[in-house]
Amino acid sequence: MDVPEKRRIEIKKLLSQNQSISVTNLSKLYNVSEITIRRDLQKLQDEGFLEKVHGGAIAKILKEEYHPIYLEDIKHNKEKKVRIAREAARLIKGGDSIIIESGTTCLELVYNLEDKKNLVIFTASVPLAYELWKIALNRSDFEVNICGGLIESKSNTLIGSQAVQFFNNISAELAFIGAIAISVDQGYVTTSSQLDADVTRAIINSSRRKILITDSSKFSQNAHIKVFPLNVLEAVITDAEIDKKTVNKIKNLGVKLILV
Repeated sequence: MDVPEKRRIEIKKLLSQNQSISVTNLSKLYNVSEITIRRDLQKLQDEGFLEKVHGGAIAKILKEEYHPIYLEDIKHNKEKKVRIAREAARLIKGGDSIIIESGTTCLELVYNLEDKKNLVIFTASVPLAYELWKIALNRSDFEVNICGGLIESKSNTLIGSQAVQFFNNISAELAFIGAIAISVDQGYVTTSSQLDADVTRAIINSSRRKILITDSSKFSQNAHIKVFPLNVLEAVITDAEIDKKTVNKIKNLGVKLILV
C-alpha cells in the first residue's frame, strides 16, 4: 500500500469519527501541502465517501434517505432547473438577506451560492438547510436560519403555525419561491396543501422583492388552493419552453419574465 492510499484510509477513519474535517488540520497532521490534501479529498469524493465543502469536507449523507417522491422531483427537468437557478443567483448581492423557500429548483439555487459573501439566509426546507450548512461550514460570512414546525415527509418542508410565525417576524430583501402549480388564467400560484400555502404567504409578506423560480411544466399544472397572486412578483424565471400564450399573460400582469 502506497503512502497516499494509506493517508486516505486514515482520513476516512477521521471523518467517520468526527463527521467533518478541515484541509488545514489535515495538512498539519500529515505534514503535506494543502494542495495534496485537496487531491485526497477530491478522490474520496469521487468514490462517494465524502462531500467537499469550503475549507474541508463532511461525511457523505446519502440522498436516498429522502422520500422517493422528492428524489424523483430532483431528477425531473434537472437541466432546466440548473439554468433557472444560475440565473436567479445573479440577482443576489453580497450583504443581502434572502429567503429561499423550498422545492428542488430552490435546492439548485443553493448550489450556486458558494461564491457569494455576507449573506443571511432563511429557509423552510430541511434539505436546503443541510446544503446551506455545508457552505457555511468553516465560514463566518454565512448566516443560515431554518424555521421550526412540522416536517412534511414527502417534500421535507416545515409547515404549521411555528413556521408561519417565524417568517412573520422576518424582513428580507429577496425571496425565491418555488411552485407545484401555476394558474395563469386565474393569476395565481396554487397548491394542494393549506399548510404549505400558509407558510408561502408568510414568506411573500416578509420580503421586499419576490422572485418565482420554476420550470415551465408547472404552468400546465393546477391545484385547488390559491397561494398568492402572480402580480405581487418582481419576476418569474423559467425555461424557454413556456408557450407564447402563457408568456403574454404573465407580461400582461406587469411581471418581468426571464427565460433561460
